[in-house]
Amino acid sequence: RDHCRLRNVCFQQATQAYLSGNKALAKELSRKGRTHAQAMRAAHDVAAGTIFRERNANILHSTNGSAGSGAGGGPRMFDLHGLHVAEAVAVLRRELPHCRASGERVVHVLVGTGHHVKGSRTPARLPAAVAEFLHTSRIRFWEPQAGMLEVDIASVVG
Repeated sequence: RDHCRLRNVCFQQATQAYLSGNKALAKELSRKGRTHAQAMRAAHDVAAGTIFRERNANILHSTNGSAGSGAGGGPRMFDLHGLHVAEAVAVLRRELPHCRASGERVVHVLVGTGHHVKGSRTPARLPAAVAEFLHTSRIRFWEPQAGMLEVDIASVVG
């Protein structure tokens, strides 16, 4: 949160400096603002990785040595709850090729149904965005139950 606040302060001060004619100060404050923005993105990436690892600790890259089985012997299940849309899509881009390489046939992707979305008028963005990513990537999937997508790993390219 500090990087976000500092980024905003730097950009506001840069604008004021520019408007008052101090272009050198504006340039320096803008540079500092961009540095804080970069640090904020890095912190978000670390947080997303931590959330994903904590929710999926039992299935990452290895599944008891047997391809295609998650915990309990069923398909591997990726829980994307708690991730932002871009973070969830990045996880799928990274993990689905690993699943194909390990010989898995199907994986389950938990996207939720939006019960935890703040504000009752705001629809859940994650389910629609993940479905759109899979569709545009020409990866076959279906929704056997609300909030869970079943992905045909054979259709994953790469």
